[in-house]
Amino acid sequence: MSANGPLWWIAGTPWNEIAGTEKQLASALAEYREVAWVDPPAPVFGGRARGVLPSAEKVAHRISRIIVPVPPGASRPVIKPVAEMMLQRALNSRLREGRTPAAVIVAGPLARFPRGILGVKVFFVTDDWVAGAPLMGFSAARIDRCMRRNLRDADLVAAVTPDLAERLQQLQPGLRVLHLPNGCVPLPAPPDGPRRKTAVLLGQLNERLDLSILEALATAGIELKVIGPRTERDPAVSARLDSILAMDSVSWEPEIPAAAIPDRLSRASAGITPYADTAFNRASFPLKTLDYLSAGLPVVATDLPAARWLRTGHVLIEGTAEGFVAAVKRVLEAEPTREQIAERQHVAREHSWDARARAFLAAVDAPAPAWEGDHFLITRFNLPTPGPESLVRARDGWLRERAELFERYCLPSVAAQTQTAFRWVIYFDPESPHWLRDRIREWSAGGLFTPIFRASVENGQLLADLRSLSGGSAAAELMTTNLDNDDGVAADFVERLQQAAGHARGVRSALYLPRGLILSGRRLFARTDRTNAFCSVVEPWAGAVTCWTEWHTMLGRTMPVREVQGPPGWLQVVHGGNVSNRIRGVRVPPENYRGLFPGLLSGAEPPSAAERTYELLLGTPRRAVRSGLRTAAKTVLLQLAGKDGIDRVKEHIGALKAAVARGRS
Repeated sequence: MSANGPLWWIAGTPWNEIAGTEKQLASALAEYREVAWVDPPAPVFGGRARGVLPSAEKVAHRISRIIVPVPPGASRPVIKPVAEMMLQRALNSRLREGRTPAAVIVAGPLARFPRGILGVKVFFVTDDWVAGAPLMGFSAARIDRCMRRNLRDADLVAAVTPDLAERLQQLQPGLRVLHLPNGCVPLPAPPDGPRRKTAVLLGQLNERLDLSILEALATAGIELKVIGPRTERDPAVSARLDSILAMDSVSWEPEIPAAAIPDRLSRASAGITPYADTAFNRASFPLKTLDYLSAGLPVVATDLPAARWLRTGHVLIEGTAEGFVAAVKRVLEAEPTREQIAERQHVAREHSWDARARAFLAAVDAPAPAWEGDHFLITRFNLPTPGPESLVRARDGWLRERAELFERYCLPSVAAQTQTAFRWVIYFDPESPHWLRDRIREWSAGGLFTPIFRASVENGQLLADLRSLSGGSAAAELMTTNLDNDDGVAADFVERLQQAAGHARGVRSALYLPRGLILSGRRLFARTDRTNAFCSVVEPWAGAVTCWTEWHTMLGRTMPVREVQGPPGWLQVVHGGNVSNRIRGVRVPPENYRGLFPGLLSGAEPPSAAERTYELLLGTPRRAVRSGLRTAAKTVLLQLAGKDGIDRVKEHIGALKAAVARGRS
């Protein structure tokens, strides 16, 4: 088993609660990897928080527990974004310490993947959380929204039952789904000798149980040993549990140390899993069934898919209270042989948590399938366009300036790509001047791009152009990537996109490299923009829409979005002819990035001591405030007036700027 980095476990339950599926699997994974267990948000005044700052402590072999204090009400919609931001900051702190994860596992109904984190994103679904929302006290609609978002973001989904895995696959076709049932800790052979004729029930007491079966067992005089806390919410269920636990044939231990469970099981003669037939239970995999088998006990269970999936005669399945009672009586009366006990323990060992951990890591470490498709970079060079851009493009000298920027940044950056399995299509105005046509012939002479002259490009025409340039390719998928003519890309830009496209597995998805650079004169800035203009759409050829189907900031409204993490992947150049680019981000020295952008940063200089001080105290905060205000204003305007309204505002501002420029001249 390889050891390719730690695992970050965004947990649905705190570490110090009952050792359920999450904790058991994480403990098994710790035999192979370091595990950082991130507790659910801990209210500052809730008891788990250790002050107001995030804390980390070692809780087990190779397992550290991270607790992030948050304001009270962290699960409420208004406070939740604040809690997520605080969690993000805590994880970013670990990244700065060099603790980049191999995988990030989200395992809670309301948890979500942190942003900007490298590693395989695994969504671990342990139950039908939507069906179980009333048991957990959450809104089913809210859980459903959260699950769908996590399914869109995940590289891999693990589900405990085949039924649950199939339903998740239907929600997100093409997603890689791993059936990962619950497991158990193998126990040593129990001591020889007679056992008490007792049936044991292990686990939480709540609405998941079929109380009519427990009542029938107790009424029949069968000795029941109940081990586990009460977690019911329904008053009617509470009343029935009170009655059952008060019966003479029932003994109850609310809490015992985990280390004491094997001893309790060794004293019993049978284990029971009396779950009610509900949608929630049908999608679950009760831990207790395998725990009983690990102790060498026969099991009587209600008719649930997980019990049938085990396919063993040592688990008797009964669908009625009468049948359940009769089956328990039979197994209690039978004296088990050593061979039967050994067989039951053998079944349990085949389903150990160690086996589950190895299957999990094999799926996490499996490389993404190599993407095989037609990849096109598409560029609008000087297409006549209405709206605010036309005002800038009508300015004297705009076209010559663009030609110089294209030759200086865009053209060489595409020529330097480490992956050359792509085509580049550039659209030009049919009315382009002769001097530009001469330059186009020079630029395209080596076949780096294909020039096409059109007055406009509708989606159907674009797809027809791309299909004709594919040369009769039999590829099933298409990827289109927008590239502006005054920008540049990192040398591995195309390579990283095609590696990420393999994870989409045939599902139309938007791809972004969120990290990039902005060059303004001699100054270089690093910026994270999760919906930047260097957007890509990977999709089946059939019904393709391309990356020009929508504004680059809005592709996520109609398709899943995948962020391709890593170093900066793009370079925007701020200059007088920009339509919308402006200085944003944090000033950085260029030395760290020259290898990624060969020849493009030759004019950039590192900041002086005075410039660093200015940036720290004034420059960076001022830009952040301005950017935030612009984003907020644009969001409000988009809600009120739509995209056309934003274009009208831009056109008006552009006209004012043009009038001012004419007045100065």
